[in-house]
Amino acid sequence: KGEKMKKNMLIVFSIIFLSFIFTGCVQKMERATIEEDKLAKEFKTDPDFANVYICRNETFGWAVHMPVLVNDKLIGRTEAESYFYIKLEEGRQNIKSLTEQTQSIYIDTVKNKNYFVWQEVKMGTWVANSMLHSMSDEDGKKCVQSSHMLKIDTQK
Repeated sequence: KGEKMKKNMLIVFSIIFLSFIFTGCVQKMERATIEEDKLAKEFKTDPDFANVYICRNETFGWAVHMPVLVNDKLIGRTEAESYFYIKLEEGRQNIKSLTEQTQSIYIDTVKNKNYFVWQEVKMGTWVANSMLHSMSDEDGKKCVQSSHMLKIDTQK
């Protein structure tokens, strides 16, 4: 009975895993233009807003697209070696990563500054999980430079 249950669990896990791979391969996130990416990578600050970069520069979990929310608004889904660039008002910001477990980080933004958040991919029980970390300017810029910019989904 135990062996049959293990076999059934393996089959279910395999089906779930393959569905993530195939949907991940078919569904590509919309990338920003080369010009938008290049401009964001200049890291110029704005006297009226804070610049926030949410970066996922790993290839681990490449087939899984991870939803990202900023202040409870879905801005899109990251993929391997990608980042979002968003201008935000000054104040307390909540960034969430919706994976197997919802991960959340708060950052207090100030106008005319850059902020970097790293979306680290972690192993989950059934699907990928993630962690969110604040990054230094130096590490954040390296993360962004090694990734491609995704368009923010304004339809959500």
